[in-house]
Amino acid sequence: MKKIILTVPVYNEEKVLETAIIRLHNYMRENIKNKWEILIANNASTDKTKEIADNLTKKLSNVKVFHLTSKGRGNALKHAWMNSEADVYAYCDVDLATDIIHLKKLFNSVLEGNDIVTGSRYIKTSDTRRTLKRLVLSKGYIYLIKLFFKTKIIDFQCGFKAVNKKFVKEILPKVENKEWFFDTESLLLAENTPGFKIEEIPITWYERKDSKVRIIKIVYQYITNIIELKFRIRKR
Repeated sequence: MKKIILTVPVYNEEKVLETAIIRLHNYMRENIKNKWEILIANNASTDKTKEIADNLTKKLSNVKVFHLTSKGRGNALKHAWMNSEADVYAYCDVDLATDIIHLKKLFNSVLEGNDIVTGSRYIKTSDTRRTLKRLVLSKGYIYLIKLFFKTKIIDFQCGFKAVNKKFVKEILPKVENKEWFFDTESLLLAENTPGFKIEEIPITWYERKDSKVRIIKIVYQYITNIIELKFRIRKR
């Protein structure tokens, strides 16, 4: 039987962690017939996240946790996936902005032969609700990506993705970014590697008001990352 690992990266999420993990656990238990595991990736939290995560592993079956001493979503995911054995490696953000009813589709799309599958907020059949400010910034980011790369992908930063063993072995070791650009870098490296199949799936996605992502603050960093990645891919 195939095994699925669902990783949930967290940093100072004491307010939402328990509720989110219980919701995910209930969904997986009721809807997923394959072997599965929820892996909490605690990257250097300074609040009660560690304590709550440890307690959840005692209360809920198939829930595990590891604790890192450095921050970064990319860092947490890379550590989790490269140190685990599974057929499907997935992740979702702890705020559950993407409706978890799409998890089964996410997993199945990888099991059916795709190498990397990502939720897309900009497919016509997706239901997306966010502030105008963040919509404009997100669209601007996508425009920048398309200026530098010939890409068919329309959403890069949705925190709802799944990959297979082939991706973990061949692409993941080449991903350098340890933070939010991890998603974009992963998708573009896979897209520019012959033989990799990528699918974007429609989702229901509602922006959470307490999101820790500060888009304006990292715009400059993203531009730098985009330029560096462009040169790396060109040299291959």
